[in-house]
Amino acid sequence: MEAGSALDAAPLRGFKDFYQYASTTRIIAGRDLLESTGFEFQKEGARRVFVVTDEVIRGTGLVERVEAGIADGGLEVAGVFDQVPQDSSTEVCESCAAAAKEAGADSFLAVGGGSVMDTAKVADAVFTHGGGAAEQEGFFLMPREDDGMGKPLDIAPLACVPTTAGTGSEVSMAAVIKDPERKVKLEIADFPLFPRLAILDPESTRTLPAAIAAATGMDAVTHAIEGYVSTDWSPHQDARSLQALRMIRENLERAVQRGEQDEEARGNMLIAANLAITIALGSVHAMSHPAGAQFGVPHGVANAIHLPHVIEHNAAGGSDIADRYRDIGDVFDVSEPEIGPALAAHLTELIARLGLPTRLSEVGVPESGIPALVEGALGDGTTLLNPREMGEEDYAALYRKAL
Repeated sequence: MEAGSALDAAPLRGFKDFYQYASTTRIIAGRDLLESTGFEFQKEGARRVFVVTDEVIRGTGLVERVEAGIADGGLEVAGVFDQVPQDSSTEVCESCAAAAKEAGADSFLAVGGGSVMDTAKVADAVFTHGGGAAEQEGFFLMPREDDGMGKPLDIAPLACVPTTAGTGSEVSMAAVIKDPERKVKLEIADFPLFPRLAILDPESTRTLPAAIAAATGMDAVTHAIEGYVSTDWSPHQDARSLQALRMIRENLERAVQRGEQDEEARGNMLIAANLAITIALGSVHAMSHPAGAQFGVPHGVANAIHLPHVIEHNAAGGSDIADRYRDIGDVFDVSEPEIGPALAAHLTELIARLGLPTRLSEVGVPESGIPALVEGALGDGTTLLNPREMGEEDYAALYRKAL
């Protein structure tokens, strides 16, 4: 085969020198699964279950249904922690771990969105290994056998019932929590943080407000797109990302606009978010994390605002990167030669139809905050996996465009 022939693999499609992929969570998906919670969780070694949620979710009655499902399976509810805020923190995780310890729990079950699930993960690590929540920070740094070189030590069994379709935390080995003193988001990732069980039942998102369905849906869109173009791409994640985007294309607007009436769309969005999640992210997340930590911008909203600008910037970084975005454009029937601006415009229109903000100024971010945001983005681990190398001037220009 001659070099440069039509049979040559594109640079981002060749056989990679190395990648690793794991997906260890057992997923059950379908209707009427909440009453089976205990039956399923006992298979993962749970006996005395500590439920982690927030006050809003508890007020819907969903937690009581899950508790009944735990009891029906012959397990005990050791206690309920419902003090998780929208943007959880190190202190909340430590309080949750202490409450679980006092209750004599041996397992955790998260009922909620990304903040609840991430809180349960970090609380479980603190509960099992001790120390503080901030000490868990880092990638692949949890305690291991053989002086840190062997198998990672398990944490207590964890199950998740996601009540939003976006974060995918129920099948992720990552958690993101805020350190309020440093005003940064801590990123924690290691294999023990994979929940052992995820229960995807559209009933759990039935009362989800349209604005949150839209924001969390755009979080899933961002995961799928960033995972596909990341320097840490893999054939496994490629397949998941593209299928997630197909499902999102068909179901996101329905789930937002019809809400409670469209069980099929809600169920499909739970699966799409589940497929999309990856820790191989990029500059959208690098920009969104400090926006959340410093100005309280909800994560999905921040992603929606930054995504079009980052796409346009990245796609101009070379034909190999643009080709990856063309694959994504094909899913959305966007095929213009200048794929960056075209795909960015398509997504901006979608975001507007969903009723989400499209500017940082709409969500309280001032121009004077840009230097601190740039510093946060440059220090965020996800910036290292962006397909186009990023510098201080790049981030400053993108934040200005997003204002």
